[in-house]
Amino acid sequence: MAIVAWISTASVILAQEPEVSPEGSTVVHEVHIPKGGDKFNPAMLNIKVGETVKWINEDDRTHVIASIPGQGTNDKELFVPSIAPSKSWSHTFKKAGEYPYFCYIHYVMMGVVIVEGDQGQSQ
Repeated sequence: MAIVAWISTASVILAQEPEVSPEGSTVVHEVHIPKGGDKFNPAMLNIKVGETVKWINEDDRTHVIASIPGQGTNDKELFVPSIAPSKSWSHTFKKAGEYPYFCYIHYVMMGVVIVEGDQGQSQ
């Protein structure tokens, strides 16, 4: 029984770590869209230039991710026409800055990706 509890705890800890692509060059961070939650989890994500964010739709509804116009580093950086239920979408960030986004359909859903440069400083 103690082994099962330890394995469950280890699985939770490992699930929170960013994954590395098979090529070993890109770190992939996950943002989940939980079922019925109308939110992004986590809503704020800090990453480094060259890393990737993967949005995973766990909801029963389709969601559209779009940059918030007029805000952040590049107001057209993020746009995906739709992420269907049980599907995902990924984007690799190549420039430091702040990238606020929202669900174009469910406008109360907002998030931000903060991308730090090579020196760990936002540029």
